[in-house]
Amino acid sequence: MKKILFVIACLFIVSLTASAQRVQRSPEENAKRMTELMTTELNLTPEQVAPIDSINLVFAKAQAKLMEKANGDFASVREDMQKLNALRVAEYAKILTDEQLQSYQKMMEERRKNRPPREGN
Repeated sequence: MKKILFVIACLFIVSLTASAQRVQRSPEENAKRMTELMTTELNLTPEQVAPIDSINLVFAKAQAKLMEKANGDFASVREDMQKLNALRVAEYAKILTDEQLQSYQKMMEERRKNRPPREGN
């Protein structure tokens, strides 16, 4: 009986630890993930990948600075984040086709809908 309780307690602790940890990625990792996602989802051409990757890196670094500035209070940087995202889309519009840009906007809308609410929102 003690062994069963011990195993259950261990599993409980592991599950709490795993769910409590948020994976913090570097801006470079975030940019790379976004570029990979866009490459597959939007069927980017080889010529589009490098400029999109550059845009993603610049904006991932800017976003990281905003998040650091927020210090957990995301509402305080929401407006700045929205402006940053608008600038990112404007840069994408210079590279993506109209169809790709529409697909990107749909993709991001789906991600927003499926995202769990943040604490403090």
